[in-house]
Amino acid sequence: MSDPNSSPPAAPPSAPERMPLEEMYPDCFNWKRPRPLKIGIHRDIAAAGYDMKRVRRALGAYCRRPSYLRAMQVGATRIDLQGQPAGVVTKADLELAQASRLPAATPTNSLPNETPIPQENLVPGRLELTVKFSELPRPLQVQGGMKIGLQTNEGVVTAILSPKTWRKLEQAAKDYPHWVAAMNGVLGGYEGGVIDLKNPAVQIFEKKAKPATAPADQPPNAPPPAAPLESAAPPPPAAQALGYTKLTLKGRSKPSAD
Repeated sequence: MSDPNSSPPAAPPSAPERMPLEEMYPDCFNWKRPRPLKIGIHRDIAAAGYDMKRVRRALGAYCRRPSYLRAMQVGATRIDLQGQPAGVVTKADLELAQASRLPAATPTNSLPNETPIPQENLVPGRLELTVKFSELPRPLQVQGGMKIGLQTNEGVVTAILSPKTWRKLEQAAKDYPHWVAAMNGVLGGYEGGVIDLKNPAVQIFEKKAKPATAPADQPPNAPPPAAPLESAAPPPPAAQALGYTKLTLKGRSKPSAD
């Protein structure tokens, strides 16, 4: 026997327009003051003879509105089609409801690369630049030491080395005919195509040719090849892969008594 106090469901509409949920179940749906709905309420509506796709589409439009999300508070009472209590909202329910409001995924080929990053998406970081060169720069003496300039594809890089660091770089370039220096530091400024590098640290590596294969007729007691120059520390993996030996040069451009 049916409950005489329950509201009978309206007849399934034949037209394809949006389902009038508020008219069909006035005790449950209220577009101005929505309340959290019973979990699985879409099955209850479909059981009355409505197409499930239309039911899901109508409920999606109802539940994605900001007013419904505001009603989804942890501990709030859910209601069924007759407006009767049917469970409570949990924290997991709230997180799921919030996720449903995220915009649908957009194909990556339609997203512009120039899209700005919102402030809330940023995390702290430190920018350091590295420039490599294999010719001794022609420095200018300035108050902080020796100022050098390097022409790169991105612009001119300038840095001030301490006199001590400059002398070591100059000596290393004189002693080893094939070398490459790596200078890294913090971006001090960029203006007019000139990149200012602050607090530079310099490392220099000897460029070594690949070892030649010993000839087949070499006597077995031939002296071993000369050992590489002693270095202050093992070269980094990148330097090993390139066949470089790290030399004892490392410094920062700080005021020096030299």
